[in-house]
Amino acid sequence: MSADITEMILDDHDWFRRQFLHLADLREQPEVAEKVWDSLAIQLEIHASAEEQHFYPSMARRADDEEASATEDAIGDHDEIRAGTEKARAATVGSQEWWDAIDETDKANNHHMSEEESDDLAPFRKVTSLAFRQELGAKFEQFKVEHAEGRGLSFEQKDAEEYVEAVTS
Repeated sequence: MSADITEMILDDHDWFRRQFLHLADLREQPEVAEKVWDSLAIQLEIHASAEEQHFYPSMARRADDEEASATEDAIGDHDEIRAGTEKARAATVGSQEWWDAIDETDKANNHHMSEEESDDLAPFRKVTSLAFRQELGAKFEQFKVEHAEGRGLSFEQKDAEEYVEAVTS
């Protein structure tokens, strides 16, 4: 039996929080921090892309205008996270600019996770069956397997309005 997509998302959120905390302890060890960061940055993209492929379309299709707006906001949050990871990729590892980009990514990710946990996941659970969430969970997991290490993902920002229009029409 597949896991509920909302539980899988929450599990990823817990992992992201632990990784950012681990990075905070590695300020004096940039060579170790780089490995942790590289893995974290890839996982952030895999997670965002999997949500955009399997969670948000289902949420948006069931949505009223307020929930469609929440989907648009979430995609915008993903783009802020992507912008932070891109800044880190462009900076010299261990530099203040690199750490600032990681901190910016952490802040954007925490904002997104907080909103998603209170405004998206809980309401979604109320309007969908466990069987449906498990079906989405299987697709979410398959997506993550198919795109392990970021394989086949663009890492590019999306236009939030165009995204919502595309998944709801």
